[in-house]
Formats: sequence, structure tokens, C-alpha cells
Amino acid sequence: MPCGAGLGRSFIARIALALVILTVTLCFLWYRDLVSPPSRVLPHAPFNILQSQDKQQQEPAATTTPAAPHAQQQKATLGPRNETLGFDAILALSKGGGQSWRVQGLQAAAKLSGLNVSVPPQPTWLPEMVEAFAALSPEGVPKPEPGSAAAWLAHIDLLKYVLQSQLNSALIVEDDVDWDVHIKDQMSNIAEAVRLQTHAPHEQTNPYGIKWDILWIGHCGDTPMPNETVSLFPDPTVLEHKRYVGFAGTKSYLQEHIPEGQRAVYRSQGAVCSYAYAVHKAGVRKVLDFVSTGLGQAYDTKLFYGCRSGMLNCVAVTPEVMVHFRPDSKFGQTSEVDRLNDGDPWKAASDDGSIGGQEGGGRPEKVATSVAEKITGTTNNIRQSARCMSLWKKACIGGRNVNRGRRQ
Repeated sequence: MPCGAGLGRSFIARIALALVILTVTLCFLWYRDLVSPPSRVLPHAPFNILQSQDKQQQEPAATTTPAAPHAQQQKATLGPRNETLGFDAILALSKGGGQSWRVQGLQAAAKLSGLNVSVPPQPTWLPEMVEAFAALSPEGVPKPEPGSAAAWLAHIDLLKYVLQSQLNSALIVEDDVDWDVHIKDQMSNIAEAVRLQTHAPHEQTNPYGIKWDILWIGHCGDTPMPNETVSLFPDPTVLEHKRYVGFAGTKSYLQEHIPEGQRAVYRSQGAVCSYAYAVHKAGVRKVLDFVSTGLGQAYDTKLFYGCRSGMLNCVAVTPEVMVHFRPDSKFGQTSEVDRLNDGDPWKAASDDGSIGGQEGGGRPEKVATSVAEKITGTTNNIRQSARCMSLWKKACIGGRNVNRGRRQ
């Protein structure tokens, strides 16, 4: 046999062996990635689970959970960072339409934050309809004032819109709501905490799971009940406790149970104010059936009793991440509910269409629209207001150390 032929066969054998080894290695790497996808990475530190809020010192619970299939895990993780914060839609409840100062500021904040907020048209509620709804409460049960009853009907109409639109989930916000410019980071952590708190199965791709009826992210005060399980997570956007504005009990709870720079997610039994709350397809009809009966002073207190009684399964976050924006005090009443309840639209508006000496021309709402965006207002509990950053390029934190209505 020629020497060259032997060398040639040896060389071919070595090449074949190398190809076999390379093929086996690639197959191993592919299988490893298939069965062990990358673990979820949070923007901040992992969660702690407090089994009882009464215990001051707690050992952190294990933060490792079984991995979900890669595609489902990616959807659940990245969802809160999309233009609707992981819901199918963000819907604003508004009577004023696109020309209202509330909606104009809302859309400016949404544009800055990379959000898509829809404003479905609302019907005009005739006084007879408002009175009829308020009259659903029998004798001995507090009845809603006209403004509160009209707002209640508006929320019911928006819940019907969710059903009719066949949305799998929706975040409902009031049109004067505000949030931090880092809302996507905040909601990403909240989604993880809600899934953990409600034991959402890994195969459930909804970023927040669906084992709740109301997800309350914008309120004016709430605390867990004693011995309630609480999920804590760090969030550098949380305002310092001493600057937080809310119910006295909430302030005490923050100081005693939530470390500085952290938020808590838990089963809610006491939230009020419907600044921002989420519903999903599996529970929205249940919520609608409950609130459509009236029987109470206001829509948010009706939800409160539903959560407290257990008729509704509610989850909340404290400190909240959405709060209503307060225009300058020169505008007097800026709440549609208060305005209709008192029958005195825009107390500070003069007959000639001026507010605080500034010419606006025309009706009070037109005055507010033309002037409100020229004078900085305030938003409590939000470190970097998306409204104020979009309109005035600066924060407008409210709180105990800020004179409400003062130009900043």
C-alpha cells in the first residue's frame, strides 16, 4: 500500500472523529437550553415573603422557583414592559374627552412613558338616570351623592366595554391619574410579586396571573389585614416614608412593617380610591355583577366591601404606583365627583372666564384646559411624575413638606 494512501485515510478518520465530537457537543448544548431556560432576572433584588406582618424579624423565603417553558416565561417576564404594561389595554375613564386638561396631561405622560392609553367614549348620564341608580340603596343604606353616582355608572360602563371588546385583561385608570416615569420597571416587579403571592402556575402566561378579581395599583391608602401573607420587594423609586401621604394607618404600617425602599403586595381588604385597578376576562363579569347593584356611598367603597367580605378576590400594592395629579389650588375643585356633588363647578372660576387673574376666556372647563398646563401642580407619593416631567420637565412631588398649589 502506498504510504500516501495510509496517511490520507488517517487524516479522513481524524476529521470524521472531530465532526462526531462537534455534533454530540452541539446536541448537548441544545438539549440543555431546552430543559433549563435562563432564569428570570429582575430589575432589582429578589422578593422576601413575610408570613405575618406582625413579626418584625423574618427570614427571607427561598426565591428559587421551577423554571417555566422558555416562550411562556419570556411572555410573563417582558409583558409589563410593553406599551400597555402587560395588559391587553389601558383604558382611561373620562367625561371630558380629548380636549380636557386631564386627558391632555394623561396622554403627555403616556407618550413620555412609552404607553398607549385609550379613552373610550362615555355616555351622558341624565339626572334621572343618576337619581334612579342612587335610589337602588334601600332605607338605612347610605346613598351616593350625584357626582359619586355618575362616576359609579361610568365605571360600570367601562367594565361593560371590557366585556364587549373581549379583552383578556385591562388596566382602568381615571383621567387625572399620574405615575412615575419608571412605571414599566415598577410593574415588572409588581407582576412577579403578584404571581408569587397568588401562586400563579408557570404555564399561565398572563404576566400577573389570573388568581384575582381586582388588582389595585392606584389607591389612596391600604394595608394588609393582621397575619396576612405579604410579598416584599426592593424598588428604588419608592418615596421615603416621611414624605408619604396617605391614611394614618398606612403611614404607621409603612414605618413599622415595610423597609425603606420596598413595596408590598398582598391580598387587599381595605383599599379605597379607584385611581387605577386591573381586571381580567375570567373575573370582570364577577366584578360587574357585584358593583351593578349600587348599595353604597361610592364605587370605590363598594369595591372595598367586596374585597373585605371575600366576595371579590383583591390584590393590592403599597405604596401605590398610581395617584391622581392635583392642579394648582387656584383651580379650586378639580374633581368631577366633587364638582357634581356640590353643584358649584370650579369654585375659583370667575364669571368673566378668568382664574387667579389669568385670562382663559369662556367656560370654566375651557379655562382649566388652557391654563392648567401652564402652572405646575403636584402628585403625592410619586418621585418622578410622568405628567410633570412631560409638561414642565421637572418633578412635582407633593407631601407634607410641600405647600399644595405653590408654583415649583
